[in-house]
Amino acid sequence: MKKHFKFLLLTPFFLAIMCETDDYACGIQEPEPFILNVENISETYMQNENIWINAQTTSRLIDNCTETAGLELILDPTVFSSGIFILKLGSFSGVNAQVFEDANIIFEVGSEFNSSSCRSIQILPELTQDEFFYNFRLGISIPETGDYCIISGRNGYFNTQNENNAQIFAAYDTLENKIKFQDCGNTFTRNGTVGRYFFRVN
Repeated sequence: MKKHFKFLLLTPFFLAIMCETDDYACGIQEPEPFILNVENISETYMQNENIWINAQTTSRLIDNCTETAGLELILDPTVFSSGIFILKLGSFSGVNAQVFEDANIIFEVGSEFNSSSCRSIQILPELTQDEFFYNFRLGISIPETGDYCIISGRNGYFNTQNENNAQIFAAYDTLENKIKFQDCGNTFTRNGTVGRYFFRVN
């Protein structure tokens, strides 16, 4: 009886150790989000005029799969892949924006990343020569007139200290300060205008 009683007393400790082991996951920490900067900020652009966007983030992360303490250089650029949606604002059925697919994209630093995402522009950044950062620079030009918004698809947002022309969205704010659009059968919602970039094409 005493043996069984000792086993019962020790059982919580064994379970705790097993839970700790299961909770530990080998992997790399999430990268810091890219802060996107528009180089030629303007409320209005001409058709086919390039809007230049650049961003960078640290290339060093904690890798839980190694015994090294502290930050390590990550050489796999896919860990830092990012993405954006280019949206045309308007009055549509149940949404106030549509994904715009006819934009022209120029990659000066980094490249387009083929992934399973539907109509977002996926970005594969490039490691800087000093290996401290992953960065990208791209130009976006729009061939059609209208009001537009660029939002981050993942791992990034526009610099909140810079002008983002949020007043353009006022005419389309029909869903309680939400930007709502559909992509590949899914409906996406972004709350508010902070961290987005709005512009008009004439």
